[in-house]
Amino acid sequence: MRGDLSAVRDVLREKDRFLIACHENPEGDAIGSELALALALRKMGKTATVLNADPVPRNLLFLAGADTVVFEEDGSGYDVAIVVDCGSPERTGRVAGELLKPPVLVNIDHHRTNGDRGKLALVDPDAAATGLLVHKVIVALGVEIDRDIAENIYVAVLTDTGSFHYGNSSPDAFRVAGDMVGLGVDPWAVAEQVYETQSFPRIRLLGRVLSSLETAVGGRVASITTMRADLAEFGAGKDDLEGFINYPRSIIGTEVAVSFREEEGGFFRVSFRSKGRVDVSEVAARFGGGGHRNAAGCSVPGAIADVKRKVFGALEAALS
Repeated sequence: MRGDLSAVRDVLREKDRFLIACHENPEGDAIGSELALALALRKMGKTATVLNADPVPRNLLFLAGADTVVFEEDGSGYDVAIVVDCGSPERTGRVAGELLKPPVLVNIDHHRTNGDRGKLALVDPDAAATGLLVHKVIVALGVEIDRDIAENIYVAVLTDTGSFHYGNSSPDAFRVAGDMVGLGVDPWAVAEQVYETQSFPRIRLLGRVLSSLETAVGGRVASITTMRADLAEFGAGKDDLEGFINYPRSIIGTEVAVSFREEEGGFFRVSFRSKGRVDVSEVAARFGGGGHRNAAGCSVPGAIADVKRKVFGALEAALS
């Protein structure tokens, strides 16, 4: 672990107004981590505002505190900005400028590519989820973890371990998840909300996206592509794409799965999932991105044919 847990604890105890954010296009670990921390700070009588660039995904709206997330806020009135599950304030998207206004920036993350940005950083690349680090912070603060906080932490761990399918499913991840169940979290109720509550547009979109399935590098790479027109046609949002990359990843012989998603401004968001042999964080870093060994992402400008050529070329080199 890089950073000083006690120093982070002390700042959270001493200051009163906190602005909390995560990366763009948030998923379970990002949302669960920031909401758990906000709820804990509010229990201490402090002001904690969660400011995100993008909405909470529909399947996570059941989480306590999700209805308090804001998308516009002046950061100048806060003592501390806290960025969770994110390597730098810039990756928080359009709200990044507000996070630079408070005099203190705290960085809590588990990505190996994190550059320890901020006055205080708590970064542990070996942690299965940022939610585990937030759990350590809350325990250090002496805040009693109630069911609402517990459910957010549980979702953070559950989703970033792929329901404990991924290789990062550490003893600590199982222990903390078990402790949260002991505090009242219902695993079935959470699983139903996170994984089994799907909109009609999402299911229709899945059919379109799977029709784009293709392989490269002799079948060792499998990819899917989503264009902006696909989302518009089915009335779907970017959060409806969550989990689609697991389909190409499950193909026999595939070592790396890739998802290409068209964004505004002439670029594609590229997500990688590796089965272990290839460190996709290194591949993503070649394009200015980052992440973990088995899960990473980046943004690549250009037409889809050129983007695929560059990405498949980088993966071919990594697989050689």
